[in-house]
Amino acid sequence: MMHQAYDPAIFHPDDPATWPSFRPPMIAHDVGRSRDRSTAVVGGPSPVQAEVLGIAELVELPQGLFGSQRANALAVVDRHYNSNALIIADLSNDPTYAEVLHETFGPRVIGLHISRSGDGMSFERRQVSRNAVVFVYTIGRSHLLELFHTRLQAGLVRMVDDPMSRRAFQQLKALGTEMRESGTIYKCASGQHDDLGISCAMLAWAAGHPHLQGWVGNAEAARRPRRVAQHNTWGAFT
Repeated sequence: MMHQAYDPAIFHPDDPATWPSFRPPMIAHDVGRSRDRSTAVVGGPSPVQAEVLGIAELVELPQGLFGSQRANALAVVDRHYNSNALIIADLSNDPTYAEVLHETFGPRVIGLHISRSGDGMSFERRQVSRNAVVFVYTIGRSHLLELFHTRLQAGLVRMVDDPMSRRAFQQLKALGTEMRESGTIYKCASGQHDDLGISCAMLAWAAGHPHLQGWVGNAEAARRPRRVAQHNTWGAFT
């Protein structure tokens, strides 16, 4: 799917495939293990209702990609959106992948470490080069899924209606639950996948995060051309 210009004749607030933009555009990138696919789920806040999340495209990247190859496959999707999206990346299983992503996408990368606990507010500054860091937030898997479920229940999510979006919903419906003292635990059955569903939840987390405008500001600042210092000489005043 290519990002398209605004066309009032086809724009519909409930169909993100007709939206001219997201504010900002984001790509949630779940990083699969050896037997799983990595993903690129594209969306962001609605251009007319900031509280509404739109999910416009769900992509499963080819299997067997690692490191720079995987980042390059993600960049292909990013180019469909003017190479301008925030990259919300799962760094839970491969911390070094942050360096590869930063090399490919620069300060547009926001890391997520999905663990047993965490509210998605605390973060670490992970060094990826001599002069650059990636912010990596920690969030509990159950907390992440429940945030997305809450937005769905409130009617604040719009998704394209296609086979990939239906697959994401089936993955979420198939999750098993286990009640513990710490709360509900969501489990993926053996042989099943939850990559697309988790990616949708990652997108919802990022779209509603209070640091969102700061992430956008950092990315925009990096794109601005640096002003060249001008050294005045006496000749300029004669």
